[in-house]
Amino acid sequence: MLQKFTNLMSLLTYFKDEQVCREYLEQIRWNGQLKCAHKDCQHDKVFKYANGKTYKCAKCKRQYSVRVGTIFEDSKIPLQKWFAAIYLITSHKKGISSLQLHRDLGVTQKTAWFLLHRVRTSLGLNVGAEKFTGTCEADETFIGGKNKNRHASKKVKDSQGRSFKDKTPVAGVIERGGELRAKAVPDTTGFNLKSFICKNVKFGSAIHTDEWWGYNGLAAAFQHAIVKHNEGQYVKGDSHTNTLEGFWSLLKRGVVGIYHSMSNKHLQKYIDEFVFRYNTREYSEANRFDLMLNNIATHLTYEQLINSRGNRKLENKQGAFGF
Repeated sequence: MLQKFTNLMSLLTYFKDEQVCREYLEQIRWNGQLKCAHKDCQHDKVFKYANGKTYKCAKCKRQYSVRVGTIFEDSKIPLQKWFAAIYLITSHKKGISSLQLHRDLGVTQKTAWFLLHRVRTSLGLNVGAEKFTGTCEADETFIGGKNKNRHASKKVKDSQGRSFKDKTPVAGVIERGGELRAKAVPDTTGFNLKSFICKNVKFGSAIHTDEWWGYNGLAAAFQHAIVKHNEGQYVKGDSHTNTLEGFWSLLKRGVVGIYHSMSNKHLQKYIDEFVFRYNTREYSEANRFDLMLNNIATHLTYEQLINSRGNRKLENKQGAFGF
């Protein structure tokens, strides 16, 4: 029976030992219908050992635990600490740093940092695939420090405004009253912004943007309305981008107050974390926790995390523009 947690203390009280955690995770993953945890098998005839920890597939004959094929695989951290971490990460509106998490859980800062990235990787799997059909807003922002706040030796020449020398642009689109999606993009040219919109919004839908030239031409496929921010216009009838601007504010408060900096290498994971919390802002604590556990079928090793190309330039993906 899935539990309804209202706070961290009730979660820790229920998950009093490892066996309770395993049984809960089994219920979330398989809903009483056991199957092989290996992706290349997933046979539905499985034997469970008396110890309650181990399973054996009748087809591939491999033994495994409930952690296999999830973010918990090969981790020595108790599931109780994992569950507490997931609760903290998904509940704090502005995020939680690895330093704070290491103090709260009693693990090293390195372990907490790795744990955070494993969780963020799974949060990115929660993004829907269906296109928005309601009234939408599209906008872009830039992640990176302000030049005026840097030491003289670290200032970047000509980096003000929309310069990409020291900042990374992030495109976003939101369906009013519905879901939000955001992605780091190489630049704010029409190709990247309109391709992102076409991927997430159904043709013919109403979409509101500011006057940035990268949105020119949207009227050919959408009901495009524009608010001219450079003229001090932020609302024109029901046309505005204030909903999405509110999300940018949350994202940047997380950068300034919690994380302080986000490298291009891991930026999308941080964005996915904030998007998940925003899209589940009206969920109960228990529902948000269970939704997170329903998206843990990914395994990220420490080597994969640190050996991927760091600070790589985001690449344009060539493809049909759509109109």
